[in-house]
Amino acid sequence: MYMPYHQVVQQQDACHYFNGVVFSDISFGFMPAFKNLKDQQIHLSKDINGELSVMHLFDGLPDHWVHEKDKQGVALTLKSEIVAGFMRNAQFYTLGEILHSIRDS
Repeated sequence: MYMPYHQVVQQQDACHYFNGVVFSDISFGFMPAFKNLKDQQIHLSKDINGELSVMHLFDGLPDHWVHEKDKQGVALTLKSEIVAGFMRNAQFYTLGEILHSIRDS
């Protein structure tokens, strides 16, 4: 299950920063990930087969991070303390941090 776009934007409060820029244009080196703000645990996004994903997917996240599932047991929503972001060089970044703070030369 994909993380809905509006949920990512809402979490990051970054809707107005996109201005037509596709995030993949600036994403070199960043892997989609999720972070639990309560215990600081981080998980890279994985597909249903356990392979690393290039987009935010709920597959492979700990069961206790899931707020709601469908009748087949597929995660639909995550708990409020789970935020989407990206891992790069063993560091977790929110989309807002990437758009405002990363200054590669």
